[in-house]
Amino acid sequence: MKGQFMTGADGSAVYVTIDGDMIDAIAHAYYGKHARNTEALLEANWHVVYLGPVLPAGTVIKLPQIATTAQPATFRRLWD
Repeated sequence: MKGQFMTGADGSAVYVTIDGDMIDAIAHAYYGKHARNTEALLEANWHVVYLGPVLPAGTVIKLPQIATTAQPATFRRLWD
């Protein structure tokens, strides 16, 4: 990602796009995965839906905090 991750005036995280940025790539770069994070970005930034899949330069994307759910670690027993 060559755009800029910044902190907004209210303390929230924002991202300013460059030509070629896509919302799912921003979600992956900021949150580390796509699952449900892309949807959260779209809910917080409904205006980008009308811009198409490739965002124009200078688009400000709000990056909401997303609660993560702890998943139990799976393991295998050698002897049962």
